[in-house]
Amino acid sequence: MDDHSRSRVQGFKIRTSVFFGWIFTSLLGFSIRFRKIREEILTEYKDGFVIVCWHGQQLIGFYHFRGRGYTALASEHRDGEYAASILRYFGWRLVRGSSTRGGVGGLIKLINTLRRGIPVVITPDGPQGPIYHVEPGAIYLAQKSGVPIIPVAFVFSKAIYLKTWDKFVVPYPFCRCVVQYGEPLLIQGKLDENRLAVEKERLAQALHQTNEVAQKALTEW
Repeated sequence: MDDHSRSRVQGFKIRTSVFFGWIFTSLLGFSIRFRKIREEILTEYKDGFVIVCWHGQQLIGFYHFRGRGYTALASEHRDGEYAASILRYFGWRLVRGSSTRGGVGGLIKLINTLRRGIPVVITPDGPQGPIYHVEPGAIYLAQKSGVPIIPVAFVFSKAIYLKTWDKFVVPYPFCRCVVQYGEPLLIQGKLDENRLAVEKERLAQALHQTNEVAQKALTEW
């Protein structure tokens, strides 16, 4: 088999894998019973916002926010290409980049996106972790654009947690899912090194608290 034939076969495998990934996520999401708490808060910010959730919870986030025209930052790593292709199937807009490679250019594009009033979604501990470690990207976006950061949690009544750095969550079909929206965070004023450290910790705590509230709501459901 020559290089051209191998390339065609590899391309077919990738497209097939992406298609079945989209089908799987669609069917899984369709089967889940969702309870959305405080989602109406999004309507208060007509000029845009930055949604953040932990990297391990992003699978159902792909489905939940489908068709809304939101923009996601997709990693330039190989796994980022796979996720980006699935996101396109779900109607997302995409900017390629990350906190470790192509990050500056990606952030500039996202700032311009937010200034046009288009919401952005980021996993602040991605693309490579460590888990629950907040990178500064979302904070810079909110500070430069003037829009709030809105923490979101996805918790499930039954799920598998993969042995990956982010404890990637794959919920069971027909389970219950609470989608919890937390208190918006505004980042105003200049960001020096000390202030940035404070805001990163504030964002991490906001996400942890949102997940705790979601878990309690799930228990009471």
